[in-house]
Amino acid sequence: MIGIYNYTVLFTIFGTISGVVGIKEASIGNIPSALFCLLLCGFFDMFDGCIARTKKDRTEFEIKYGIQLDSLSDVICFGALPTIITLEITKSLGFFQVFSIFYLVTSLSRLAYFNVEEELRRKKETTSRKSYNGVPVTVVALVIPILYLLKDVTKNYFPIVFLTGVLIYGLLQISKIKIPHLNKKGLTVCLLIGLSIIGIYLLLQFL
Repeated sequence: MIGIYNYTVLFTIFGTISGVVGIKEASIGNIPSALFCLLLCGFFDMFDGCIARTKKDRTEFEIKYGIQLDSLSDVICFGALPTIITLEITKSLGFFQVFSIFYLVTSLSRLAYFNVEEELRRKKETTSRKSYNGVPVTVVALVIPILYLLKDVTKNYFPIVFLTGVLIYGLLQISKIKIPHLNKKGLTVCLLIGLSIIGIYLLLQFL
């Protein structure tokens, strides 16, 4: 069989599966489950690189294969899934629902730009990346669930508020804003935010 099947790609595969399940849940209107899958995608993406780097004898082919697999997974998890969630939430807006597709366009553009930029950078530098141009697409795993928490506050205006938030985030993805690369402390903060969001959702179920 072609492909690489070992523990270095395990979290990437788990993340992709979570993304596909999330798309299914969003398409039938089960938004809370879809959001949980999106958070799972973020969790798996947060650690897949760290796990892959524990294998010290990776060949150049294995490294590049892992990078490509991760990027393709990101298209599903942080491109398609958030778009389907947004389409479902904004379906009451009629024609204006089509603006949800703008996020998909920006996320694909961001991923393609980063891949090319990173490939060119690696030819000149051997050190780790210190910053990004534009907000990484993976941050959507926190942005979408946080926006959804506004549902009870904004009530009838929720679809408009949600769509506006998603469009702004889409613009930030393709902006030239410099975003520092997260260190272990930053990743820990993101993990805690994700766990807090899950805790809030669970708490709201019992109120």
